[in-house]
Amino acid sequence: MKQLITTLSCVGMLSVFNSLATPIKSVSYSPYVDFEWGECPTQFQSYDKRNQCSLAEVPLDWDAPNGKKIDVLVSKYPAKSGNSQGQIWFLQGGPGASGSFYVDEYETHLNHFTQDYDLYVLEHRGVGWSTHLTCSNPPLADYADYAQACFDDLHQQWGEGLYKFTTTSAAKDLEYAITKSKTLDWQPTYVYGASYGTLWAQRFSQVAPTGAQGIILDSVVPSEKFGLDSWDKNFNDIFADMFTYCQSDEFCRTELSLSSVEELKTLVNRVYAGEHCPATDLKRFELQAISLLALSRSVEQILMPMYHRLARCNNNDVIALNNLHNFMFKGVGKQFIELAAKDPFNSSPIVSKLIVSNEINYNEIDLQSKLAYCKDAISCIPEYLLYQRHIDKQVWGDRYTDPYIYQPTRHYMPTLLLNGDLDPQTPHYYVPIVQSAFTNNNQRYVELPETEHGVIFVSHSKKDHANTCGVDIMHSFINNLWSQPDTSCIADLKGLDFAATQFESQVIFGSGEAYNGTATPQSLTDLNTLKQNNPTAYTRAYGAFLRLADF
Repeated sequence: MKQLITTLSCVGMLSVFNSLATPIKSVSYSPYVDFEWGECPTQFQSYDKRNQCSLAEVPLDWDAPNGKKIDVLVSKYPAKSGNSQGQIWFLQGGPGASGSFYVDEYETHLNHFTQDYDLYVLEHRGVGWSTHLTCSNPPLADYADYAQACFDDLHQQWGEGLYKFTTTSAAKDLEYAITKSKTLDWQPTYVYGASYGTLWAQRFSQVAPTGAQGIILDSVVPSEKFGLDSWDKNFNDIFADMFTYCQSDEFCRTELSLSSVEELKTLVNRVYAGEHCPATDLKRFELQAISLLALSRSVEQILMPMYHRLARCNNNDVIALNNLHNFMFKGVGKQFIELAAKDPFNSSPIVSKLIVSNEINYNEIDLQSKLAYCKDAISCIPEYLLYQRHIDKQVWGDRYTDPYIYQPTRHYMPTLLLNGDLDPQTPHYYVPIVQSAFTNNNQRYVELPETEHGVIFVSHSKKDHANTCGVDIMHSFINNLWSQPDTSCIADLKGLDFAATQFESQVIFGSGEAYNGTATPQSLTDLNTLKQNNPTAYTRAYGAFLRLADF
């Protein structure tokens, strides 16, 4: 799924060419010839090395199939049983994120499907190994000049073909790849999309209305009446819902000194104005960014103690808050977890800008209104990113359209919608837009409480060694497309956890108790000593540290 807050990265051509060192077998354009499977590039290699990859040649413009061709990467993880019951195609979100994410999940969340299904990943055109789009010009101090130079460079390379790196084109790539995969052996096909991948899957249902036996949409982007200009409002609305859960949780209600969102909003606005807790290093955009990150990545066990300490603001609290600040914003966290440099093929900001500006921009809100909203909001995108997004829309927006953009999606394929009620990126209250286009009683929606973005990856169970609830519901749906899926796992959802472990609290706040403990300033050397002395605790807490440091 898409990382929440990123800065635009410009990938030099040298790094791109270095990434092309791994040879991949390719096959010419023909729906009647099977893929030539071979070794995957490093990014797509599964842990057990069973994954296979192929580059498929497809038309740049599907309306001109005899014209210019591009390559898209397809990966296949054959069923371990040797007797596949079908194929599941996984579509990544973003837009612009690499599908290599799914390959890393074969050993964990997707392991349940590896025994009896062939698992396919189609890398979105323009991303990673699928004819990667990137800027070749170096970053400039003036972002507007940089963005325009990047666009001009790519338009010079591709001409009007640049506007074929779209959701509709990617949906036709998927139709072609599925057809090609069945050249020698027909199998039932199921398409799973997460986040933007749900829009991609819905577009596939329009261009290939009989192209699959079932579709699973996880964390749903509606095909109409939806745009990312409502991002900040959505986050604040969902934050209010999370706060309500806190008030219904005995531990959180008891520990937190704030009793309402309104009280919290008054508090943070006093901090923004410099009227309260000025000794803390945390500023408005940082507090708002922490809220965004913690809410979208389920790190409430750090977020709520932060607000509690901010409200009280004694000497220990200031030390604890400044430790948090250093971990997240001074690079300490990245060094502590030894965060590796980003692979340039892991995403394409160009594909993201192109599709967001032309296909996920329904409810436009002007820049000044966004800035005004953020002045007193609990959660918000930093101002410099709001300005960058505004420039990106001016440069990349209004470049193309097609008959499917901002239109309802109607088809007759069995469909399962999954959404968490604490998903700020694709809030559950947009789901009725998708449901209004349902045409069949085998098109169903399941909402999971206390669950954030990416249901099959985050809906953990209280039971030991259990699948996530999302995986169980998805499997039940695939097993019997014409019956209501089994949702009994919802009763065993782990849900929110407002209590940080002692080790998490010690690392983040410099205190063994997140809400009230005595805090001491700590350096990277101190943290590394903690890590060396507590390897098991570090391993267990690594996911939380990663979610706080990796942005």
